[in-house]
Amino acid sequence: MPLDYHSLLTAFTLSGCGLAAAFLASWLVSQKERFLMAWTIGVSLMALGVLVYGAYGKTMSPALGATGYTILLIGLAFVFGAGREFRTAILPWRGMVVMAVSSSVTMAVPMLAGYNGIAILMLNVAATIILLVTAWDYWLGRAEARLMIALLTALYVLTGLSFVPCAVLLLQDGQWVLPQIPANWAEDLNIGICLTTLAGIGALSLALNQARLARGHKRDAETDPLTGLLNRRALLARLAGEIKGPAALVVLDVDRFKMINDAHGHLAGDDVLRAFGEILTLSARPQDLAARLGGEEFALLMPGTSLVSAAILAEGIRTRLAKRDFTGSAGAFDCTVSAGVAHTEDSVIDFDALLHDADKALYAAKRNGRDQVAISSDEAEFLAQIRPLPDGQRGSADIVKLRTG
Repeated sequence: MPLDYHSLLTAFTLSGCGLAAAFLASWLVSQKERFLMAWTIGVSLMALGVLVYGAYGKTMSPALGATGYTILLIGLAFVFGAGREFRTAILPWRGMVVMAVSSSVTMAVPMLAGYNGIAILMLNVAATIILLVTAWDYWLGRAEARLMIALLTALYVLTGLSFVPCAVLLLQDGQWVLPQIPANWAEDLNIGICLTTLAGIGALSLALNQARLARGHKRDAETDPLTGLLNRRALLARLAGEIKGPAALVVLDVDRFKMINDAHGHLAGDDVLRAFGEILTLSARPQDLAARLGGEEFALLMPGTSLVSAAILAEGIRTRLAKRDFTGSAGAFDCTVSAGVAHTEDSVIDFDALLHDADKALYAAKRNGRDQVAISSDEAEFLAQIRPLPDGQRGSADIVKLRTG
């Protein structure tokens, strides 16, 4: 035996309460995902609004009807806000207030004036608009998880469009003072679709949150928290799974970093490391891997790059850091970096061997005065150094041989 309209309203209320509880539990586990709280509030208000609407259907009290519809529209505004916050990490309070107030006033004025038919029409129109805007907002963020967000968008669109037949029938009837709430196939279809899509929207929203949390945990495990670069373990994992030779490796070491910490404090030292991490990030190409190997030592792995090209890029990195000014507890100071560059033609990269060659070049740069780039040459007894040409001759750089002994 099919459920009647009031039974469907009750089922929607119970489903909404259960879903709100699930979102609240998820938020308690990961409170940094604040959109979950907005979703909890939104779904709770929608369930409460439908509950009050059910009571309105029994009493036909204009005040009760206006209250139930207002609660429902505020709930929809929170659902919209949750979607925007999921995409941008910012809850659009101003937009939510405008959305809730404008739709509620448009509905409540005719309801309180006794024209409940117009009020219900306005409710259907407002719900359609809010849900379609929410669907569009999710669609804008589809790059994060294309399939799940496409499905979520479709469910929001379907839910929004389910209000359209209700509005169309009201317009066709032209009866603006109703003795009872509308009861027809469109209303049954609407509440049936809402009941079905509510579960799907909730499940997909929770799945998206879990996927985001998993990506966040993976990113935290792979990323150096101070500089935002890859850590050593992540670099080796990417190297094993993605990167093929030939490739160049640049190893960089901040000069006299212990002296910076001793003279200016560890906070100043952290500022230097963060600034150098930014320089590496901006200097690297999309296919390059920039990592902090530990302490003040960094690496830049450059697939498909020649030895000289990598050395020239390393020289650019050295120059950018040398131009930066820092401030510590002992006043202003500057900072330099030394770099060693090595290259391999092998298709399977032996990172240990490549790192060994780059370290040899780095040690030569340190021995020869620091603040320079040294290159591991094909001749075992030689290294080479990039020496920038004077101003006005920046089109290239001299490569000067340096003995390792």
